Amino acid sequence: MDTPSPAVSAARVAEPKYTGAPVRMIVLAGRDPRGTDALARSFGKTHKCLVPLAGRPLVAHVLQTAAVHPAIESLAISVEREAFEGLFDVLSQLPGRGIAKLVEARENLVDSVLAAAEGWDGPVLVTTADHALLTPASIDTMIAAMANADAAFAMAPRDAVLAAHPQHLHPFLEFADGAYASCNLYAAADPEALRAVEVFRGGGRFAGNAWGVLRAFGFVNLALLSLRAASLFDAAARVSRRIGQRLAPVVLHDGSQALDVDDAATHAAAEALLAQRPEPARAAVGTNRSRQALG
Repeated sequence: MDTPSPAVSAARVAEPKYTGAPVRMIVLAGRDPRGTDALARSFGKTHKCLVPLAGRPLVAHVLQTAAVHPAIESLAISVEREAFEGLFDVLSQLPGRGIAKLVEARENLVDSVLAAAEGWDGPVLVTTADHALLTPASIDTMIAAMANADAAFAMAPRDAVLAAHPQHLHPFLEFADGAYASCNLYAAADPEALRAVEVFRGGGRFAGNAWGVLRAFGFVNLALLSLRAASLFDAAARVSRRIGQRLAPVVLHDGSQALDVDDAATHAAAEALLAQRPEPARAAVGTNRSRQALG
């Protein structure tokens, strides 16, 4: 794994926050506020997270991976209340120990993350319900990154992404050291570090939220990035200074980690890649996770 740039505030890095504490995984499963998702509609579902994939609802794949990971003791699924009933069956089948809860999605991404983190005082991982190919190795790498960072985000190099999914259509972010795709996987050493998500208030993806980018980078830094003059790690260092937190990019060389199940093509690609993997391990303790729904 690449290490954070030494340009990131050395004084802050000298006192890492993460101490190997249990982790809460937040899974964003809410519906696009602009309308019903086309993939969900094609399967007759109100929410994409309930679309079947390889014999199970889409969200079940990421939840299964998280539920059997030894570091994750709490799961919080952010989704509209109307989808609670459809997710109860998914939660009832989860192995492992700890708590899995449903949290009503808020009006925007930032408030949804903060609501899902409420009541938890340890490290947090955030991903999306369509991250069906999430691996334990990616979780391990993100947790390790928190030893020297307040927050971390995962990226995959273009060649690795295209090797796993040659038809990848989402735009790559261009930096001086190459092009990368977002893996929709984020980490925060504690709830205070979730302040970094305030950069994205107003919704939208990172690449499409112009005002969020301007607030994070500043006009000069944004110009440098637009000219591809900064490397990924230099860009992260600039944002770190801007928001007052150590923000570390984590490069995942498994290109499948950048595959979101968004449409029929990516659904087929994810199903094919899942078929190449061994069946996920089942925890010996069985389905004894505590489940609850919150308002």
